[in-house]
Amino acid sequence: MRRGRVRPRYVLKLSPYDKQSRDDWMLVATAKCRERRRAGRQARRGSVVAVNRAALDVGGRLGRAAARALVAILMAGVVGCSLVSLKSPEKPLSTRDLNARIATHEFSAHFISAVEQTADDIAARSEDPAVRINALQWKISAAGTSERAASQMAPMMGLLDTWALSLQMHEYLDNGPGRELFGAQQQHARMLGAELSREAEELARRVLVPEEFEHDRGFINDYVHAHPFESLQFARASIVESWTRDSGAQVKLVDSLGTVPEAIANAGDLMRMYGDTVPSQMLWKAQLAAQEYGINGKDVQTALKRVDERISRFSGIADATPGLVNGVVRDVRVRFDASMAQMLGTIHTEGATLSASLTAERQAAVEAVDAERAAIAADATRISGEVVREAGEEARRLVREALLLVIVFSALILGMPFAAGYMVGRARRSRLE
Repeated sequence: MRRGRVRPRYVLKLSPYDKQSRDDWMLVATAKCRERRRAGRQARRGSVVAVNRAALDVGGRLGRAAARALVAILMAGVVGCSLVSLKSPEKPLSTRDLNARIATHEFSAHFISAVEQTADDIAARSEDPAVRINALQWKISAAGTSERAASQMAPMMGLLDTWALSLQMHEYLDNGPGRELFGAQQQHARMLGAELSREAEELARRVLVPEEFEHDRGFINDYVHAHPFESLQFARASIVESWTRDSGAQVKLVDSLGTVPEAIANAGDLMRMYGDTVPSQMLWKAQLAAQEYGINGKDVQTALKRVDERISRFSGIADATPGLVNGVVRDVRVRFDASMAQMLGTIHTEGATLSASLTAERQAAVEAVDAERAAIAADATRISGEVVREAGEEARRLVREALLLVIVFSALILGMPFAAGYMVGRARRSRLE
């Protein structure tokens, strides 16, 4: 097993907004990384014990020798330096990228919480329905956009996207189209936007080196001026595309996606982040839809209160007059049974009538088919008889004509010699005379 410096491989619950110095913050991060690493080692040792137990169970069926060989193969494959070492070809994230990812996720949670609190305060202090609707829409757009920005695949892109979002929101609420969204309460939104943009810039300053920070600040300012917010929907252009176009296509956005434990920790942190805000966003969207249709919380509470009162009165009547209720239920049951019996009788009668009709129709169809079949058979018999009779007459006529021709030919053949002899004799007699 390779030994070296401790690489932080888990998401740390650190807040980058406290007043600690950068060195103190890194010391705390390293300590928590070691604690998480120790817990991971204990978990992996437990997996080795589970493998041994599984091998022994297999040995109960295949024999002790086979089980020992299986245990030896498994231990040789997964154990190194007396600890389980899961080796993979992935390159771990750099310290800067890991710090950027952790800090960005924490800032996103702070960003959403601050916007939610300020929007609720604005809605509570205002009686204007338009202001309340704008406050709800602000919370929804800020939460969704912040989560998408913080969950970028490249940690530095997530940091820059979150920084740009904070500055865009500040410009929108201060000097942009949103400078009059909240009426008399606009100052609270403007102050929050300025504070969040300042905190985002301070976060980037702590994570980046001075030269890189100056370059990225210029890029963020150009991006915000080129793509300002136009409405509370917070529609944004892709910052990755802008960064690629500004830096060139050959510049890598990230050197590595991290190891498997880092990816698992990042996925868990994203699930936690989305799990904390998605239910609230669904509730806010429902409230926004209700308020857009003119339904507010007071109306809903009043309607529910009226329903509760009516249910209470009905329950009181039922408790005070159980006999009346039982009588009503009994009458309803009797009427229902009578109606059901009548309906079933009608269905039975209709079924019998339909069955008789179908039987009669089927019998008539069978008789019609039989009659047609008999007529076709008679026609076939008559036609065949006529054909035979006409064929016989034609045959007899042909035989008569053939016999006549034979007789004629025979007479000619037999009479021609006599006629020739007669003619010859007559010619000689004439010559002799």
